[in-house]
Amino acid sequence: MTEAELVFLKSQIDKVVVLETVQGDRFLAQVLFVFDEEDTPDVFFNEVELGRDGTYIEMRGNGYSVLLSDILTVQPPSP
Repeated sequence: MTEAELVFLKSQIDKVVVLETVQGDRFLAQVLFVFDEEDTPDVFFNEVELGRDGTYIEMRGNGYSVLLSDILTVQPPSP
């Protein structure tokens, strides 16, 4: 992830982004918060899906935490 993408990610609290990890996972993610300090900087998010009416629906399950170093890219969702 580039520095510009990190700045973008931090500006997207409570909004939806597309996260792609270095392991090849791809998430449509509602960002809860970004912890960018100490030994394990990471992002916490809920996985969502696009509903039929165009709104985002939280998928069942607990939230996710991914290390910032494991994020390959952060992008806005496709319109």
